[in-house]
Amino acid sequence: MKAALVVTEMQLKDETILSIGMLCMAIGILVGRFTRFEYSDFGISDFVEGLLLGVSLVMNLTYLVIRRKDFSSK
Repeated sequence: MKAALVVTEMQLKDETILSIGMLCMAIGILVGRFTRFEYSDFGISDFVEGLLLGVSLVMNLTYLVIRRKDFSSK
């Protein structure tokens, strides 16, 4: 028997992408500013801050690209 691979698409609205990006940036800045967690000389708070700022960067750039395509098609 062949296994069927089902791919479902989940699309986010433009406003949702922008709000996720803004919230990740705000939380990332707050984590970097007010927390300090270390485990065996590994900065866990630095890792979380970098992860959140990376997600923020990707979401905000995605929003800008989508909006640019919408404006150029009008």
